[in-house]
Amino acid sequence: MYKTVQGVQRGLQILEAINDIGCRATCNQIAVLTGIHRTTVRRYLETLVSLNYVQRSADDTFFYLSPKVRKLSDGYRHESVHSTKTLELMNELTAHVMWPADLSTFKLDSMLVIESTHRTSRLSLTSSMIGKRLPMLMTASGKAYLASCSDEQRTYIIDILKSGTSLDSRLAQDDAYVRRVLSETKRKGYGQNSGEWDEYSKIASIAVPVYVQDEIFGSLNIIFHRSYMTPDEAAAKFHDYMLDKAQRIGESLRI
Repeated sequence: MYKTVQGVQRGLQILEAINDIGCRATCNQIAVLTGIHRTTVRRYLETLVSLNYVQRSADDTFFYLSPKVRKLSDGYRHESVHSTKTLELMNELTAHVMWPADLSTFKLDSMLVIESTHRTSRLSLTSSMIGKRLPMLMTASGKAYLASCSDEQRTYIIDILKSGTSLDSRLAQDDAYVRRVLSETKRKGYGQNSGEWDEYSKIASIAVPVYVQDEIFGSLNIIFHRSYMTPDEAAAKFHDYMLDKAQRIGESLRI
């Protein structure tokens, strides 16, 4: 039996504390929350800053988690999250609407598709979507997630997009555009896109949020040809049915 490494344990405790405190944390707050002496906390913070897992404010008062922290979960396999019931419900959705569906969750700086019916849908526009990353501000799934998460998480995500090199970086810096997208999505109750993402300029999509125990988990979308119907037409036909499936999928997820 190997002994635990205290340094690793303390470093992770400090990262967890900053995450629990929220957008900005002081050295004293972290010390109180973790029970680690303030001087020791400060020493660990300097190390985490040098490794770019933590960022500091200009006046050296506050500390923030950096986008690099998201990479720590990049190898996490979402297959363990959902069950056969999840796919069964998604297949029922596709059978009803005739178009393929995707289940995605936020990861790093985009929505990651973790389950899909593209491989079984006769109207699929691609062979597979599992593992595909969807831009946050160009896709229905990303918009639905952003409009449904907490203000704190939304601000954090937008900040990541602004400072990154993702496809959303330019759009995230346009505050008027972001406000307009969020307002429209909240008003309608679903996210939508119709050719905004150049890689899939011929398709449209609508998406609804998926909650697990009242916490936002991800988005459920359907994808269809733009020439077949508009997002609003799709929503008029399928929105209520999608909401029911999203609720039942949320109940099927193992978190």
